[in-house]
Amino acid sequence: MSHDNPYQPPTVSVHDALAVDAKARLYSLRSIGLATFLGSVFAGGLLMALNYRALGRPSQMRMALIGAFVGTVALIALSMVLPEEVPAIAFLCVQLAIVLSLAHLLQGPTIRAHEAQGATMHSNWRAAGIALLVLLGLVAVMVVLALLLPDSLPG
Repeated sequence: MSHDNPYQPPTVSVHDALAVDAKARLYSLRSIGLATFLGSVFAGGLLMALNYRALGRPSQMRMALIGAFVGTVALIALSMVLPEEVPAIAFLCVQLAIVLSLAHLLQGPTIRAHEAQGATMHSNWRAAGIALLVLLGLVAVMVVLALLLPDSLPG
């Protein structure tokens, strides 16, 4: 008969599951928030995708990019149908809350473990630069959409 206690919790270390190569550079939660603030859902999602790439998780990277794209398209569509009286800050607050909540939930423990190891993180300046490039691309897309769509559409 075995002397193993079936009620004893597993002895696997949670920190091993969160272990990240100390050479991998990740974007902090602050960087993801900054990118979202400056460059929209797509910029924040892009930084999350880049974190997944650095962690060697390509399927999660693809999902982050798809989610960022879908979120951006949804916000653009929403901005076209809502009245102009809705303040722009409302869009920004919703974007920030959603992306930061997802970042904390999906990457928070890994990022905190990485920081606790004393690993080097990407700078907030780099995150801001990426966000501004994303914003420039989004503005270009919006200009093209405004030129191509008929004037009969609301908004």
